[in-house]
Amino acid sequence: MKRIITILFWIGIVAVVSSLFIFANQRQKKLVCPEFRIEIDYQNAPVLVTQSNIRQEITRQKIKVRGSETGAIEVERIQQLLNDNPFIRQATLTIGVNGVVKASLTQRNPLVRVIDLKGRQFYIDDEGALMPLSTEFPARVIIASGNINPIGKITKKSGLNDGQPQYQKLPAILQEIFIASIALRKDTFSNAFIEQIYVNETGELELFPKIGQQKIILGDTTSIDEKLKNLKVFYHAGMKDAGWNTYKTINLKFRNQVVCTKIK
Repeated sequence: MKRIITILFWIGIVAVVSSLFIFANQRQKKLVCPEFRIEIDYQNAPVLVTQSNIRQEITRQKIKVRGSETGAIEVERIQQLLNDNPFIRQATLTIGVNGVVKASLTQRNPLVRVIDLKGRQFYIDDEGALMPLSTEFPARVIIASGNINPIGKITKKSGLNDGQPQYQKLPAILQEIFIASIALRKDTFSNAFIEQIYVNETGELELFPKIGQQKIILGDTTSIDEKLKNLKVFYHAGMKDAGWNTYKTINLKFRNQVVCTKIK
Protein backbone atom coordinates (compact mmCIF):
# COMPACT_ATOMS: atom_id res chain seq x y z
CA MET A 1 0.00 0.00 0.00
CA LYS A 2 2.84 2.36 0.89
CA ARG A 3 4.51 1.65 -2.45
CA ILE A 4 1.30 2.49 -4.34
CA ILE A 5 0.98 5.79 -2.47
CA THR A 6 4.60 6.67 -3.34
CA ILE A 7 4.01 5.90 -7.03
CA LEU A 8 0.82 7.98 -7.07
CA PHE A 9 2.67 10.81 -5.34
CA TRP A 10 5.37 10.94 -8.03
CA ILE A 11 2.78 10.63 -10.78
CA GLY A 12 1.07 13.66 -9.28
CA ILE A 13 4.36 15.59 -9.14
CA VAL A 14 5.07 14.82 -12.79
CA ALA A 15 1.54 15.85 -13.78
CA VAL A 16 1.84 19.17 -11.92
CA VAL A 17 5.28 19.93 -13.40
CA SER A 18 4.04 19.04 -16.88
CA SER A 19 1.02 21.30 -16.46
CA LEU A 20 3.20 24.17 -15.27
CA PHE A 21 5.56 23.65 -18.21
CA ILE A 22 2.69 23.65 -20.71
CA PHE A 23 1.18 26.74 -19.10
CA ALA A 24 4.54 28.56 -19.13
CA ASN A 25 5.13 27.52 -22.74
CA GLN A 26 1.72 28.79 -23.83
CA ARG A 27 2.27 32.02 -21.92
CA GLN A 28 5.69 32.41 -23.55
CA LYS A 29 4.14 32.03 -27.01
CA LYS A 30 1.68 34.83 -26.22
CA LEU A 31 4.45 37.27 -25.33
CA VAL A 32 4.78 40.17 -27.77
CA CYS A 33 8.34 40.65 -29.02
CA PRO A 34 9.51 44.10 -27.80
CA GLU A 35 12.84 44.04 -29.66
CA PHE A 36 14.66 42.23 -32.46
CA ARG A 37 18.33 42.39 -31.57
CA ILE A 38 21.04 41.61 -34.16
CA GLU A 39 24.64 41.13 -33.08
CA ILE A 40 27.42 40.53 -35.64
CA ASP A 41 30.87 39.24 -34.71
CA TYR A 42 33.23 40.44 -37.46
CA GLN A 43 36.33 38.74 -35.99
CA ASN A 44 38.52 41.61 -37.25
CA ALA A 45 37.32 41.05 -40.82
CA PRO A 46 36.34 43.86 -43.22
CA VAL A 47 32.64 44.67 -42.90
CA LEU A 48 30.56 42.94 -45.60
CA VAL A 49 27.14 42.91 -43.98
CA THR A 50 25.47 45.11 -41.34
CA GLN A 51 22.54 44.93 -38.97
CA SER A 52 20.64 47.15 -41.39
CA ASN A 53 21.29 44.72 -44.26
CA ILE A 54 19.90 41.83 -42.23
CA ARG A 55 16.79 43.75 -41.16
CA GLN A 56 16.13 44.86 -44.76
CA GLU A 57 16.42 41.31 -46.04
CA ILE A 58 13.98 40.01 -43.43
CA THR A 59 11.57 42.86 -44.23
CA ARG A 60 11.80 42.11 -47.97
CA GLN A 61 10.67 38.59 -47.19
CA LYS A 62 7.65 40.08 -45.38
CA ILE A 63 8.65 38.52 -42.08
CA LYS A 64 7.54 40.47 -39.01
CA VAL A 65 9.42 40.06 -35.74
CA ARG A 66 9.05 43.07 -33.47
CA GLY A 67 5.46 43.49 -32.31
CA SER A 68 4.52 39.89 -33.11
CA GLU A 69 3.62 37.22 -30.59
CA THR A 70 6.68 34.98 -30.13
CA GLY A 71 4.63 31.90 -31.00
CA ALA A 72 3.77 33.44 -34.40
CA ILE A 73 7.33 34.42 -35.34
CA GLU A 74 8.66 32.37 -38.26
CA VAL A 75 11.81 31.24 -36.48
CA GLU A 76 12.77 28.47 -38.91
CA ARG A 77 12.29 30.73 -41.90
CA ILE A 78 14.46 33.46 -40.38
CA GLN A 79 17.11 30.91 -39.44
CA GLN A 80 17.18 29.59 -43.01
CA LEU A 81 17.41 33.13 -44.38
CA LEU A 82 20.41 33.84 -42.16
CA ASN A 83 22.07 30.53 -43.06
CA ASP A 84 21.65 31.28 -46.76
CA ASN A 85 23.35 34.68 -46.50
CA PRO A 86 26.72 34.25 -48.29
CA PHE A 87 28.48 36.63 -45.90
CA ILE A 88 27.39 34.83 -42.72
CA ARG A 89 29.48 31.92 -41.45
CA GLN A 90 27.29 31.01 -38.48
CA ALA A 91 23.89 32.16 -37.25
CA THR A 92 21.98 31.43 -34.04
CA LEU A 93 18.45 32.69 -33.38
CA THR A 94 17.05 32.70 -29.83
CA ILE A 95 13.95 34.01 -28.06
CA GLY A 96 14.44 35.15 -24.46
CA VAL A 97 11.98 34.75 -21.61
CA ASN A 98 11.19 38.46 -22.01
CA GLY A 99 10.23 37.94 -25.65
CA VAL A 100 13.35 39.58 -27.09
CA VAL A 101 14.46 37.87 -30.31
CA LYS A 102 18.23 37.78 -30.75
CA ALA A 103 20.22 36.88 -33.85
CA SER A 104 23.88 36.15 -33.09
CA LEU A 105 25.89 36.15 -36.34
CA THR A 106 29.50 35.51 -37.26
CA GLN A 107 30.63 37.08 -40.52
CA ARG A 108 32.95 35.31 -42.94
CA ASN A 109 36.44 36.74 -43.43
CA PRO A 110 37.48 37.46 -47.04
CA LEU A 111 41.09 36.49 -47.72
CA VAL A 112 41.67 37.19 -51.42
CA ARG A 113 39.71 38.77 -54.26
CA VAL A 114 39.87 36.65 -57.42
CA ILE A 115 39.35 37.88 -61.00
CA ASP A 116 38.98 35.01 -63.49
CA LEU A 117 39.63 34.94 -67.24
CA LYS A 118 36.12 36.21 -67.98
CA GLY A 119 36.45 39.11 -65.56
CA ARG A 120 34.15 37.58 -62.96
CA GLN A 121 35.14 38.49 -59.41
CA PHE A 122 34.63 36.71 -56.10
CA TYR A 123 36.30 36.22 -52.74
CA ILE A 124 37.90 33.19 -51.17
CA ASP A 125 37.45 33.40 -47.41
CA ASP A 126 39.98 32.36 -44.77
CA GLU A 127 38.52 28.84 -44.64
CA GLY A 128 38.80 28.36 -48.39
CA ALA A 129 35.13 28.85 -49.25
CA LEU A 130 33.99 30.95 -52.21
CA MET A 131 31.80 33.98 -51.64
CA PRO A 132 30.48 36.80 -53.85
CA LEU A 133 31.60 40.41 -53.65
CA SER A 134 29.64 42.81 -51.49
CA THR A 135 28.10 45.56 -53.62
CA GLU A 136 28.13 47.94 -50.64
CA PHE A 137 31.37 47.15 -48.84
CA PRO A 138 34.40 46.25 -50.99
CA ALA A 139 37.05 44.55 -48.86
CA ARG A 140 40.67 45.66 -49.15
CA VAL A 141 42.40 42.31 -49.61
CA ILE A 142 45.06 40.95 -51.92
CA ILE A 143 43.96 40.47 -55.56
CA ALA A 144 44.56 37.34 -57.64
CA SER A 145 44.21 37.46 -61.41
CA GLY A 146 45.64 36.00 -64.62
CA ASN A 147 45.07 32.54 -66.06
CA ILE A 148 42.26 31.48 -63.74
CA ASN A 149 39.52 29.46 -65.38
CA PRO A 150 35.92 30.49 -64.66
CA ILE A 151 34.08 28.48 -62.04
CA GLY A 152 30.42 27.57 -61.77
CA LYS A 153 27.78 29.32 -59.73
CA ILE A 154 28.82 30.22 -56.20
CA THR A 155 26.43 28.69 -53.69
CA LYS A 156 26.49 28.31 -49.93
CA LYS A 157 25.62 24.86 -48.59
CA SER A 158 24.68 25.39 -44.96
CA GLY A 159 25.90 22.84 -42.47
CA LEU A 160 28.13 21.03 -44.97
CA ASN A 161 30.92 19.45 -42.94
CA ASP A 162 32.42 16.24 -44.24
CA GLY A 163 35.73 16.61 -42.40
CA GLN A 164 37.61 17.76 -45.51
CA PRO A 165 39.20 21.25 -45.33
CA GLN A 166 37.08 23.64 -47.35
CA TYR A 167 39.92 24.86 -49.56
CA GLN A 168 40.68 21.32 -50.76
CA LYS A 169 37.36 21.34 -52.59
CA LEU A 170 38.56 24.17 -54.81
CA PRO A 171 40.12 23.75 -58.28
CA ALA A 172 43.89 23.22 -58.07
CA ILE A 173 44.89 26.77 -59.03
CA LEU A 174 42.48 28.28 -56.48
CA GLN A 175 43.99 26.00 -53.84
CA GLU A 176 47.40 27.41 -54.70
CA ILE A 177 46.04 30.97 -54.52
CA PHE A 178 44.44 30.22 -51.15
CA ILE A 179 47.63 28.73 -49.67
CA ALA A 180 49.70 31.65 -50.99
CA SER A 181 47.22 34.20 -49.63
CA ILE A 182 47.21 32.59 -46.18
CA ALA A 183 51.01 32.66 -46.10
CA LEU A 184 51.13 36.28 -47.27
CA ARG A 185 48.57 37.38 -44.66
CA LYS A 186 50.31 35.77 -41.71
CA ASP A 187 53.73 37.19 -42.65
CA THR A 188 53.82 40.81 -41.46
CA PHE A 189 56.26 41.99 -44.14
CA SER A 190 54.53 40.24 -47.05
CA ASN A 191 51.07 41.29 -45.88
CA ALA A 192 52.10 44.94 -45.99
CA PHE A 193 54.24 44.67 -49.12
CA ILE A 194 52.46 42.41 -51.66
CA GLU A 195 49.25 43.58 -53.34
CA GLN A 196 48.67 41.10 -56.17
CA ILE A 197 49.05 37.45 -57.12
CA TYR A 198 49.20 36.72 -60.85
CA VAL A 199 48.85 33.28 -62.46
CA ASN A 200 51.05 33.19 -65.56
CA GLU A 201 50.66 31.11 -68.74
CA THR A 202 52.40 28.08 -67.21
CA GLY A 203 50.27 28.14 -64.06
CA GLU A 204 53.02 29.55 -61.85
CA LEU A 205 52.34 32.25 -59.28
CA GLU A 206 53.91 35.67 -59.55
CA LEU A 207 53.73 38.38 -56.90
CA PHE A 208 53.62 42.12 -57.45
CA PRO A 209 54.59 44.57 -54.69
CA LYS A 210 53.00 47.87 -53.73
CA ILE A 211 56.38 49.59 -54.11
CA GLY A 212 58.72 49.11 -57.08
CA GLN A 213 58.24 47.48 -60.48
CA GLN A 214 59.63 44.04 -59.73
CA LYS A 215 57.94 40.82 -60.73
CA ILE A 216 58.47 38.27 -57.97
CA ILE A 217 58.33 34.71 -59.30
CA LEU A 218 57.00 32.44 -56.57
CA GLY A 219 56.41 29.34 -58.71
CA ASP A 220 54.20 27.10 -56.63
CA THR A 221 53.47 27.13 -52.90
CA THR A 222 56.06 24.51 -51.99
CA SER A 223 58.13 25.80 -49.03
CA ILE A 224 56.29 29.13 -49.33
CA ASP A 225 57.16 30.29 -45.81
CA GLU A 226 60.84 29.82 -46.57
CA LYS A 227 60.48 31.66 -49.90
CA LEU A 228 58.82 34.63 -48.24
CA LYS A 229 61.50 34.67 -45.55
CA ASN A 230 64.17 34.80 -48.27
CA LEU A 231 62.28 37.61 -49.99
CA LYS A 232 62.17 39.65 -46.79
CA VAL A 233 65.90 39.17 -46.19
CA PHE A 234 66.64 40.16 -49.79
CA TYR A 235 64.61 43.37 -49.61
CA HIS A 236 66.06 44.36 -46.27
CA ALA A 237 69.64 43.69 -47.37
CA GLY A 238 70.06 43.48 -51.16
CA MET A 239 67.59 46.15 -52.24
CA LYS A 240 68.90 48.56 -49.65
CA ASP A 241 72.19 48.85 -51.52
CA ALA A 242 71.05 48.23 -55.11
CA GLY A 243 68.00 50.51 -55.14
CA TRP A 244 64.32 49.82 -55.82
CA ASN A 245 64.54 50.10 -59.61
CA THR A 246 67.58 47.89 -60.16
CA TYR A 247 65.87 44.54 -60.75
CA LYS A 248 63.17 43.47 -63.20
CA THR A 249 62.49 40.01 -61.75
CA ILE A 250 63.13 38.35 -58.42
CA ASN A 251 62.94 34.56 -58.63
CA LEU A 252 62.17 32.58 -55.45
CA LYS A 253 61.68 29.19 -57.11
CA PHE A 254 65.07 27.80 -56.20
CA ARG A 255 65.71 26.47 -52.71
CA ASN A 256 67.59 28.90 -50.46
CA GLN A 257 68.29 31.20 -53.39
CA VAL A 258 67.02 34.51 -54.69
CA VAL A 259 67.87 34.86 -58.38
CA CYS A 260 67.45 38.33 -59.85
CA THR A 261 67.38 39.80 -63.34
CA LYS A 262 68.53 43.40 -63.68
CA ILE A 263 66.77 46.03 -65.72
CA LYS A 264 68.79 46.63 -68.88
